[in-house]
Amino acid sequence: MQNKYEIEELIAKLFSEDISPEEKVILTAWFNESAENKSYFAQLKNIWINIHPVFDPNDIDVIAAETKVLEKIKDKKWTQTPLIIWWQRVAAIIILPICLLAGYLLLNKTPNSYLIASQEITSPFGMRSKVDLPDGSIVWLNSGSKLKYPVVFADNERNVSLSGEAFFKVHADKKHPFIVKTERVKVRATGTQFNVEAYKSDTITAVTLVEGKVLVDLSSKIKKELSPNQRLVINSNFKNYQLYKTDAAKWGLWKDGILVFRDERLDYVFKKISQMYNIDIEVKDPVVAAQLYHATFRNESLDEILRLVKLSAPIRYERTSRVRQTNEFSREKLKVYKE
Repeated sequence: MQNKYEIEELIAKLFSEDISPEEKVILTAWFNESAENKSYFAQLKNIWINIHPVFDPNDIDVIAAETKVLEKIKDKKWTQTPLIIWWQRVAAIIILPICLLAGYLLLNKTPNSYLIASQEITSPFGMRSKVDLPDGSIVWLNSGSKLKYPVVFADNERNVSLSGEAFFKVHADKKHPFIVKTERVKVRATGTQFNVEAYKSDTITAVTLVEGKVLVDLSSKIKKELSPNQRLVINSNFKNYQLYKTDAAKWGLWKDGILVFRDERLDYVFKKISQMYNIDIEVKDPVVAAQLYHATFRNESLDEILRLVKLSAPIRYERTSRVRQTNEFSREKLKVYKE
């Protein structure tokens, strides 16, 4: 078992590209031991990100910091402060420039080969999650979605893997394309905002572009470039796709707890409700499933949404309560019939 200082030394060697294959094996084993280890590694990684672009260590004036400390010591207000708080403030003034200098000296080399380490974020059913990526990009994960990404992005590309639905706000960087890999398609962007729907249980994969441009690889031969307010829908069953104009903004409002439907089929409406509220919904009547629906729901409860749908559509529904299983409860189920 390696102690903390030995691990820190290995991490320093990793980022300075001076780590041996044997040491990398040890570090990898430590990294995979616990979530705490991964979090600590990510903290050191963030130091490198936060000091980019690199700066001149000579710009760090430790003498000036020391002078500032001495001035604070003479300050009457500080002499009346409890000792522990006083030392915390002194430490903050002295340690910050030293940490920045140490971080620079440790991480100033551009890494070409990092430890192959990744994080996987899961947004449980019934919940939404926000993820800040290492490059400054932001991702919102919808209910029942997973996002996997490296602790540090590679030099040439920023690759992430998605299962489920996510809204991406990509930090602009034309030299390092941002690539979202799903089970069926690959989306390539530089700096833009777009929504991707790619649940493995669904036959439909969709990419909707809010701003910028994205290139979607449907296969090795078929690639489609999207412009703002375009939506690309791929049907894996029929192996076809449709590209059309839309109000792209509405497709990402789910991240704010808003569901917008504009002449959408009721089976699609219930599918989105199912994802957001962690309930299995099955539309039993094909006529009901095909009916078009127009509505906007803003943070309403599931009961309220069902009540409103029932007021405007000829439906009835039956709910089955959760059943206690060995270590968990089953998902609630709802069956929709024609009234």
